[in-house]
Amino acid sequence: MRTKAPIITAGLLATALFAASPVALADHHGGKRAKPNWDEMCQEFRDGKGRFNAEQRRAEMAKRHAELADRLKLTDEQREIWDQIRDEKRARHEDRMERWQQKMEKHCDRM
Repeated sequence: MRTKAPIITAGLLATALFAASPVALADHHGGKRAKPNWDEMCQEFRDGKGRFNAEQRRAEMAKRHAELADRLKLTDEQREIWDQIRDEKRARHEDRMERWQQKMEKHCDRM
């Protein structure tokens, strides 16, 4: 009759390795994030480039909105409601962006 020790040992070893793997792989989480390059960011803000290009971002969002409506196969009535929801969301977004741009202006003026 064989002993069960090798089976139990293999099970314990597999459990220990499985339990330790997230710890070994998670060393990069929770560390310090890279600080933004404020000079570059302020220059993009003044020039209206990159993430500060409102027209480009608005066009991308409109394209995504239309593609999603097509995938959902919305009727005309549903599209009207869909567009109203988008307009409400856009208005809230523009309010947030206005406050954020004011903060950016203050920050970039100090630099």
